[in-house]
Amino acid sequence: MSSESPGAVQVPVALFVYSRPRQLERTLECLRDGGVRELHVFSDGAKGEADAEGVAEVRRLLSGIDWTEPTVIERGENMGLSSSIRDGLDRLFQTHASAIVIEDDICVAPEFYEYASLALRRYEGERAVAGVTGMRCPFSRRAFDGYPYDVFMSPRFSSWAWATWRDRWREFDFDKSSLRRQIGAAAGFRPELAGADLPGMIHDAVVTESLKGSWDVVCAANMLLQGELFVTPAWNMVENTGLSEGTHASEDPPWQLRWEPEHRPEPGAIRFAPPEQDEQVLQGYLQCFEHTAEGGSAIARARGSAARWRSRHRVRRAWGRL
Repeated sequence: MSSESPGAVQVPVALFVYSRPRQLERTLECLRDGGVRELHVFSDGAKGEADAEGVAEVRRLLSGIDWTEPTVIERGENMGLSSSIRDGLDRLFQTHASAIVIEDDICVAPEFYEYASLALRRYEGERAVAGVTGMRCPFSRRAFDGYPYDVFMSPRFSSWAWATWRDRWREFDFDKSSLRRQIGAAAGFRPELAGADLPGMIHDAVVTESLKGSWDVVCAANMLLQGELFVTPAWNMVENTGLSEGTHASEDPPWQLRWEPEHRPEPGAIRFAPPEQDEQVLQGYLQCFEHTAEGGSAIARARGSAARWRSRHRVRRAWGRL
């Protein structure tokens, strides 16, 4: 699938796994089919007896990988997803300048690895770009009418099949006290401009710290504070097989992610956009996070997270209390 030139440096994939062998089996098949050759796996330890067999089965699956020689880090204790990701990427970025990040329930389309590798190369020198995702959340394709590129710039962090660079990762501040001070001092901090659900999630993750396992929300807060963007494809390359079982999941979402091969560009011919937001596409994208009569956005309900502020007035008032 890859059109990389001979001898080109392979971007490593960091794969974070726990106790879901059924989901992991398909995830590994996708990585194999996408041409991944450098694989670093971080296997979290069991929380208790109930999870021990699942963790053991996952590790048996990893030992059977025959299409590459993975580097596997087996945790002796349970770190939890947030700590596992932070520690794993800190380790990987000691020796690598960029990385692609996958969790055990994320299945990526065959073209994803090439897309992410090319995007990392294209935007490496663009300091306004914090990372790359392979996910296009469900919104009307009419937003792309007349749009001349195959990717767009989003103001929102996306953790389902993503990639970043060492220097961007090291700039993320995970100290929540520090983030609270920065948010309080920021003029016009407007998280709702990256999604109607983000004010509530950032409040729960950073202000009250009641939302656990929220490393991705912390990354989103960092991006908003720095005015950074995420490279997002105009076609979806992500399927999530674990929404009913994960840390933030409570039930199947009201929408279904599927790969969109009918919309993908020719391999090696991706039209990369400049690092600027397009208003028409952005408005379509933000519809994914609008509140509904059922309560919360589709994305927020899939995470199982409550979104608490329903209007801009209340959003501003909430941040004014920091």
